[in-house]
Amino acid sequence: MGQQEELGSVTEEPTGQPAAVHQAFVLVHDLQANEPGAMAALRRLGDLAAGRGWDDATRAVLFGRAIAAWLQGSAGVLEAVEALIEDSRHHGDDVMLALGLALRSDHGFCGYDRIGVIGREADLARATVILEHASGGALQKITAHTACGIAFGNRWLFELADEQYAAALAIGDGEPAGAYDFVLSPILFNRAETQVSWASVLRQLGDREGIAECRRSWRSASDLARVTYQMVPSWRAELEALGCVVDAIAGEDVAERTDEQFARLAGGEAATPRLEGALWLARALSDLAAGRPAQASTEAALGTLDATGMPHVYSLALSLAAEIEATDGQNSGLRYGRWHLEAHWADRRASLGAMQSRIQAERLDQEHAVLRRHVRLDDLTGIGNRRALEHHLGELARLDVARVALIVADLDAFKVVNDRHGHLAGDGVLVRTARVLESVIGPADLAVRLGGDEFVVLLADVDFEAAAACAREVLTRFDLEDFADLASDMALGLSAGVAAGLRGEFQEVLAAADAALYRAKAGDGERIGHCRLARPRPDGLAGGAGAEVAVFTH
Repeated sequence: MGQQEELGSVTEEPTGQPAAVHQAFVLVHDLQANEPGAMAALRRLGDLAAGRGWDDATRAVLFGRAIAAWLQGSAGVLEAVEALIEDSRHHGDDVMLALGLALRSDHGFCGYDRIGVIGREADLARATVILEHASGGALQKITAHTACGIAFGNRWLFELADEQYAAALAIGDGEPAGAYDFVLSPILFNRAETQVSWASVLRQLGDREGIAECRRSWRSASDLARVTYQMVPSWRAELEALGCVVDAIAGEDVAERTDEQFARLAGGEAATPRLEGALWLARALSDLAAGRPAQASTEAALGTLDATGMPHVYSLALSLAAEIEATDGQNSGLRYGRWHLEAHWADRRASLGAMQSRIQAERLDQEHAVLRRHVRLDDLTGIGNRRALEHHLGELARLDVARVALIVADLDAFKVVNDRHGHLAGDGVLVRTARVLESVIGPADLAVRLGGDEFVVLLADVDFEAAAACAREVLTRFDLEDFADLASDMALGLSAGVAAGLRGEFQEVLAAADAALYRAKAGDGERIGHCRLARPRPDGLAGGAGAEVAVFTH
């Protein structure tokens, strides 16, 4: 029985986006557990999310597709990860962006091709720092921290891996009991396995103090596994076997415990190469320490352990074989192996220092970016100011965006609001107006407060009709706002002017939109003024000079 069967699979169509996100992550777990039908269900969920405009669920499905490609050994893994990164950037989803960057940084996931070492290190540092402050769903954050932990572990950066697993588990602690066991129990397993890998290397280096610390961390993780999270029985058996390895590395004689587990296997308990290999290695370590014959158990460990999936543990088994062969405690092979490991460990220390420095530099970069953004934000409403408008126009020029549209809006008789209800109420109206503007724009657009009660919405690469529709939506949403908590008798109106034209003629477009606004405010009930700028075409064909003006009643 797979773990998801034990926890209860979600098979019904989700009723909303949060349920769809949860189902996507359940299906990712099912993919990894090789549950039948998981891939087909993920495809159906992706179609449903796309059809209903559930962006968060769509990104969760993109993550699932990346996992599926990796499990299949497909060359499309990197392409799937890039799709996740691009969609996350487009929608400003920092947590899923961090997840995509962590996956791309992991050579065990995306491989070495097409990604330079410096790029991978920068991706992982950035993902780590993003997660320190990013807001998002618990499942997304847990998964992103886990991806960072795996990427660090594959670099032998065990300290940083353990921090990421601890962060993921801490998020889970704040959620309802049992809600996320399907993701938390694998993380707990990963964290415990990291301690085994770490202790295996330290045993070869003779670092007893480090081994003792790994053993303490191991016991903390294994205690959680026993009492906190639901876990597949086969995983619990593997954890027990890995615990024997840690204890044997620390010098405890675990022969009796390994015999008990072997007896359960003989009685029909499901066995895996990882489980059997760990038991044989633990037995070999204890036998060697106690002066008992250890060659047979060591060879059994080497014959069952996965050198690719558990490289550090397999390396320890090789080291034991070399120790057994050494008649005087040393031989050339053992000396060479230890020299090579010490050199690798020195490189690891350098890599750890470099990564810690890179993470700190990334923190400073992001802090500076936040400061730069704050300089471009309106103090009252939190949307952009004039500096933000200038900066955004520069970005559009860099991206070679040719056309823009503007909505210029201001509140009707706002002075009366301030005079009658006070400036505090007036400030509240401005803040809510800004929220209305932000609610209708996309990630490539910008809402700005120019000053007072005057606002501008800059729409990138849209036509005149789309801008007019956006302006109508602004007024519709504004009319639905309830300002009664600010003042029970507050009467409010908002007028807007719309113009479209070339980005290079921005000031002319702004002047036209401003003129349209004044026509709308002067009209009897006409709250939207439109002014479409028409320019001569460079080929001399019809296009006409001058301006085409239309005024619509809202």
